Amino acid sequence: MAHYLASHPQVSISRIKEPDYFCTDFDLPGPRTEAEYLSLFSSAEGTTHFLDASVRYMQSRAAAAEIARYSPDARIIMMLRNPVDAMYSWHAQQVYVCNEDLTDFAEALEAEADRKVGRRLPPVDGVRRCPDILFYRDVMDYATQVERFFKHFDRSQILILSYDDFKSDTAKAYQDVLVFLDLDASHVPGFHVVNPAKERRSPGAHRLLKRLFAAPARAILPARLRLDLIEVIDRVNSRVVQREALSEDVRAELKTECLPGIVRLSELIGRDFTHWCK
Repeated sequence: MAHYLASHPQVSISRIKEPDYFCTDFDLPGPRTEAEYLSLFSSAEGTTHFLDASVRYMQSRAAAAEIARYSPDARIIMMLRNPVDAMYSWHAQQVYVCNEDLTDFAEALEAEADRKVGRRLPPVDGVRRCPDILFYRDVMDYATQVERFFKHFDRSQILILSYDDFKSDTAKAYQDVLVFLDLDASHVPGFHVVNPAKERRSPGAHRLLKRLFAAPARAILPARLRLDLIEVIDRVNSRVVQREALSEDVRAELKTECLPGIVRLSELIGRDFTHWCK
């Protein structure tokens, strides 16, 4: 959705899709100052909206309040996916970016209890400073995350979309977003697959990249240049793959675990999502 919106002439998206600027409770490699953050956006003629598509704003305990403080009139778009599929995808993403050293999803789930007390964490500085990204069940605690945004924004400022709806009728979901944002609805992008499953050509090279662009690099390179370099190298060191299907046993177990939270989410937003857990 961020990619489709980025093609709209009234929208300026951050040059790095997920700057994570308002995740002040996480130690992430994005911009640290307002000037660095704003440098990621262009102000072309006709621009009326600035788009920051950082998915970690939902998981962050600080982001909702920080966004509301910075831009109280902001409009928030949340796209919710079946939490079991989302957990599995998030684990694959953490393996891909070399934050996760347990490549077996079931093993990573089993390690969560130890990781919450500081054990079995990967030898990655960023993960050790912010292990929350490997707490897969917490990452998909949608009800708690939505509540945080409801606390800081009027509900009229928040659009909650279903990934299922987006996948089945992308054009309609896109038009719903344009209406919500008061954007010119005549602009229609090409709806092609943007973010397929990927793996690293060389995980070792990516781990080296993460070390090179850790804290020391922040003091030398501006955020915009640092993130641009990461993006270019990242693209070269990736290839598209077909992800193996999630084990039915693991899926069934997670469905049972997720059901209470999904019931709570359904009551919170007035839409039934319990089919995800059936």
